[in-house]
Amino acid sequence: MDIKYYKIIVNGYDEEGGIIYAPSDWPYPIAQDGEDVKNWQALVLELKDGVYRHFNRCVGGANVISSEFKEVLTPFISDYSAIEFLPVIVKSKEYGDKEYYIMHFKKIYDVIDRKNTIYVEGTDSIIKVRLDYNKVKDLHIFNTQPAVNDVIVSAKLKNCIKRAKLGAGVIFHPIYCLNV
Repeated sequence: MDIKYYKIIVNGYDEEGGIIYAPSDWPYPIAQDGEDVKNWQALVLELKDGVYRHFNRCVGGANVISSEFKEVLTPFISDYSAIEFLPVIVKSKEYGDKEYYIMHFKKIYDVIDRKNTIYVEGTDSIIKVRLDYNKVKDLHIFNTQPAVNDVIVSAKLKNCIKRAKLGAGVIFHPIYCLNV
């Protein structure tokens, strides 16, 4: 039986959602999974071209979430040493300033089913990831690789996000694992 998890992807076709920008002179990426985030306390972001969303990918390299989104995630976190939420101010001339959080994984989870994942032939570049059920069965939020925008949630957490009406502007792309 296939078990579903979902990668959270910002919907680039959402016409209402704005884009959050880091200052043009800020080092890229702001937050790389598995590495310490440098100088985040001094970071001030800016929302442009639309309204605030609850889950944003920041031009500058970070996942930026609202306090409401963070509150839905928190009960599902099984390892607080693996994920952190760094408070930052997001400024907007049209919609006012708000406190948001950089959602940052401090580690890379070893959850890929290497036998069933599809790779570019002769490389370790992933075309289609498959998850190892025994490694993800107790996880509700995690990543798979050191990419800025790699956020995967369980079906249960996805449903909570949707019930709380926090999924606007995102796509939940299914990722499967085989329950063996």
